[in-house]
Amino acid sequence: MHYLARATGGALRIHDAEAAPNLAAYYRFFELFDLPNLPARLLDAASISPPIKAFIEEKMWFALFWLHPLRETWRRELSERHFLELQKHIPMTWLLDPTPLPHHAVLPGLEINDWRELAHFSQKQRDLVLKISGFSDIGWGSRGVHIGSDLAHPEWQAAVERALNDFPHHPWLLQRFHKGRLVEQPYFNAAGAVETMRGRVRLCPYYFILNGRAELRGALATIVPADKKLVHGMKDAILAPTAVAPS
Repeated sequence: MHYLARATGGALRIHDAEAAPNLAAYYRFFELFDLPNLPARLLDAASISPPIKAFIEEKMWFALFWLHPLRETWRRELSERHFLELQKHIPMTWLLDPTPLPHHAVLPGLEINDWRELAHFSQKQRDLVLKISGFSDIGWGSRGVHIGSDLAHPEWQAAVERALNDFPHHPWLLQRFHKGRLVEQPYFNAAGAVETMRGRVRLCPYYFILNGRAELRGALATIVPADKKLVHGMKDAILAPTAVAPS
């Protein structure tokens, strides 16, 4: 079952997407890979947020940002200052394109000639993460994520091989893996008492178009226990809304 939320009279009400009448303005709780399974009339709604714009949710932007042939384009479109600032925050990202390289060429930053050489990296060298791109039913909840240093050689090799085979219909990305820093977050346990959890946090910002400009209006903080490397909305996680501090 798929759900939509509608703000009515100051309250947020949940509707069954199959039966929701008089669609006007809704917040969607479905991923774009699930679009073929939804009623076509949902697209007739006057306003759906986040908007159904595939390019906004495409992880491949990370790889495109680091492509050398696009460097001057990014500098021109973003400005030099913003381009350099994004370089500090976007981890080095590669698109696993199985097209063979010339024998004298290597993949920048990895210094290998063939993606399958990744399978022979030591555990320390495998401080890398594979992520499926595009709109796949394993592209949510960290289901399509493989951390190289956590996998045995055969498992890592199988993940790399799958990524290369999937390229024509579901490209995969490779990124440097960086652990999130640890934070302490109080929360209410099942008994209603306050406890503190030490964990890693992920922030998902929410932007809204106000007077023609995109403005940050808050973020969803997801905190998972310190022993978890992948951050998503698991049953042990704390999910908390955050607000933008007034300037």
